[in-house]
This record gives sequence, C-alpha cells and structure tokens, in this order.
Amino acid sequence: MTALNHFKNLSLTRFLEEIESNNYSWIIKRLSGNDTGLTGGHQAGLYFPREFFQSVLPEICTTDKYNPEAWIEECYFPAQGDSVKKLRAIYYNSKYFPEKGLKKKYDEFRLTRWGGSSSPVQDIENTGTICIFAVGRVNGTVQSVAWVASTLEEEDLIENWLGCEVEPGRFKMRNYIPQPAAEVQLPDNWFKNFPTGKEIFSYVLQKLPRANWKKSIDDLLIKRREFEFEVFEEIERAEVLPKIKNGFTSVENFIRYSHSVSNRRKSRTGNSLELNLQSIFKDEKLAFETQVITENKKKPDFLFPSGKAYHDMVFPNVKLHMMAAKTCCKDRWRQIINEANRIDAKHLFTLQQGVSSNQLQEMKDNNVILVVPKPYLGSFPKEWRNSLLTLDSFVQYIRIQQSNISVLEQWIN
Repeated sequence: MTALNHFKNLSLTRFLEEIESNNYSWIIKRLSGNDTGLTGGHQAGLYFPREFFQSVLPEICTTDKYNPEAWIEECYFPAQGDSVKKLRAIYYNSKYFPEKGLKKKYDEFRLTRWGGSSSPVQDIENTGTICIFAVGRVNGTVQSVAWVASTLEEEDLIENWLGCEVEPGRFKMRNYIPQPAAEVQLPDNWFKNFPTGKEIFSYVLQKLPRANWKKSIDDLLIKRREFEFEVFEEIERAEVLPKIKNGFTSVENFIRYSHSVSNRRKSRTGNSLELNLQSIFKDEKLAFETQVITENKKKPDFLFPSGKAYHDMVFPNVKLHMMAAKTCCKDRWRQIINEANRIDAKHLFTLQQGVSSNQLQEMKDNNVILVVPKPYLGSFPKEWRNSLLTLDSFVQYIRIQQSNISVLEQWIN
C-alpha cells in the first residue's frame, strides 16, 4: 500500500489521525520566505532541523561526504490529491569543507525538488502558513505525506490537535524532547506552583536587562523571547513529565489535564509578544497605553500616546498612532483595519518570516505598515524591504512624533 492509496481523499482531521496512529514521524512548521522561494535564495526547498533528519534519514547526517543526499520516493498531498515523486533530502555541509573555497559556509538540511511553484510548499502565497510533513516506511521504501493549511480554520484545527500555537521559526516534532536549556537557577517555588507569564517575563528581564544590552532592540526582543521559551519549557518539563509518568486514574482526568497544559501554553504565547514590546516601549520612554477601548469595543494592542488623547477630539489625529502585535500575520492582518478609526495608518508588528508581495501590496492599499525584527528582513521580497519598518525604526518614528512632550502632557495619564 502506497502513501497515495492510504491517504487518498482524507480530510484534515483524518489525516492527523492517520499520521499519528500509523506511527509516522511528523514535523510541523510555518513556511518562511526562504522555504517557499519568496526571497529567491540559492538553497531552494524546505528547511528542517538536524533532529528530524536524524530520526528519518540518519544516513545523510554525516560530514564524511560533501553534501550527502537521500531520496524520498513519494510525497502525497491529500488536500490537492497530487504527489511529488523523488523528493531529495540534502545536507548542505560546506562549512566542513573549506577546501571547496565557497564564500558561504552552509550547515543545514533541506528537502528540495518539489516541482516548482505548483507545489503547495513552493507557492509564495503560502508563506507564513502551517505545513505538516510526515515520513513513514512502507516495505522498506521511504514515503511521505504533507498538508499545507489553506484557511485559518485549518490552522486552528492543527494547533488544537497539537496543543499549542505554531510560532514562526519554531518546529514541533513527534516524540521530540528538547535538550534542557543552559543551566539557569530558577526560583524553587516555580516547581511547586507554575508561574504566570508575567512572572516568567519578569525573570527574563532580570537576566537580560536593557541597560546591559549592546545590540539593537530588535535583537533584544528576539533574544528575550528565545530565553523565555527555554525557561517555560524547563518549568513545564519538570512539572508535566512526572505527572505523565505517574499516570491517571481515568480518561477524563487525563483529558482534563492535557487541556490545562494546552491552555497554559496558548496563554503564554498570546501574552509573550505584548509583554516584550511593552517592556521595550517603556525602556525607550515612549508614551503609550495598552488595550484601550476604541470604536465598537475594539482594543488595539498599543495606542500612542494614550486613550485619553484618542478620545479627546481636540488632540490632533496626526499625533495618534497604534500598533497591533501578531506572531503570524498571514490573512490575520485584516483584523486590525478597523481597530482605531481616527488613525489612518495602522502599524502591525509580526514575527512572521516573510509575506508575499501580493499581501504586502494589499496591506499598503489598506494603510497597514508592517514592522518586523531587523534580522527577519531578509525573509521578505527584496523590492519591499525598504518599505518595512524595524522595531528600532518604529521607535525612532514615535519618538520624533512625541518630541514636543510638553504639549502632550495633559493627555498622558
């Protein structure tokens, strides 16, 4: 039985059930601009971490040979009812072969030869979309199936099945247990009572204060989020694994506990980005408020300089600004268009690594200005990079807008 026959005409729900029950090795990520070919990069194809290839194709995880490769006989897409034959898995390892004299030293794993833009994983409009790739062995032959979410509803279904959000730049793998973070002395009481997201972030601020940071605030935000994620995983590992090993007395208790773990993960993800931005705006001494109610009970994530200024019609519209924060903005950016009617240009901060030119043009047509961390600019189309703001350039822009602070004082709480 081939992957084509086994997965033919399956719904997304059945697809998820099948890859789990048939013990497929799966990995889930959001497609970046480099994955889909949006940036025109040399290394075409999906990037996956070493850990995944070590579990499914360990033979290419070697530096004894230059750019070792292996072949996956077939990759079937149930949603499209189509297959890609002879998918190539390759380890670009030029970092270990200086004698080649190459300018760029690669050390990365990719899946290539998807068949061009007709493939869902190489369609630049799918940049930022959740992709599931699963590998199994049938009669000694390596086969695979893949699903690229086509709607926000499908993304929600995948994340509910997974039990957490799929953040840009991060992977979720079956049976993968990440290595513990570098030795960090966490508060003892955290291992008895799980800390809140604010408590974890306060700890992150202590370890990575703005005063000691020499690089840009864009780099600081990324570094803090990475560290925060490691801390959360460390606490979760210590709290959750023992309970799983001890077992449950009923299915209902197990389901109830799994839901609590899932909800805690989602809560952390939802609050993390806002807490990070709020901390930076405070350090940069910008005047702002969070979750101010505007028209139709909408609540922009950040309003500059204040809700009082926004609701006072004497205050000039040109001095009002807002920012929404979304880890992934594909299709979700439209949600912010009507969040503050007095403000024409809406700023949107995202961690998504790449947006298609078509969506960027739509954003521009709707007065949405994208703000991204500076290290992620390379994931966007070259012709649009100068139109994007970094976090640092956004802060500088707001600082100039608020330079005559004495005039604003009466509107700042």
